[in-house]
Amino acid sequence: MKRKDIWVLLGVGVLAAVLLILGQQAKPQPVKQAIPTLSVALGKFDVELQDADSYLRIKQGDEYYHLVPLNSEAEIVIKQDGNKENIIRIDKDSVVMHSANCPNQDCMRMGKLTLENREYRSFSRWITCLPHQLSLELLDHEEAMRLQSGGK
Repeated sequence: MKRKDIWVLLGVGVLAAVLLILGQQAKPQPVKQAIPTLSVALGKFDVELQDADSYLRIKQGDEYYHLVPLNSEAEIVIKQDGNKENIIRIDKDSVVMHSANCPNQDCMRMGKLTLENREYRSFSRWITCLPHQLSLELLDHEEAMRLQSGGK
């Protein structure tokens, strides 16, 4: 090997190392603590939490958004970025995913969720829409009060 070949190889190695270091520095950093855009239309809920036997807890991604008392009939419309929409129907003691524009519609097939059937359902106390990263959890009065007071 000639002396010029060694200098060319050394130059290519240094250039590769510099580009590798610059490439690591130029990587976009992930967004920390990003809260997804979620719009929830609840209708009228002017009732204190103590007035209901059961409550609906709404979770989107890693964030919990609402604790809704189930003390009357209502429809909850959840809209997210990207035209994602779920419609939840609640009444005095039950929750059901009425409609969703997700591709597989599995969340609608999970059926009605009540305090009486939540321990026997295959999905227990949850209704989940995986494509929209949306989960609905049914809580009884004691669980909701514990959450409100800062417990888990």
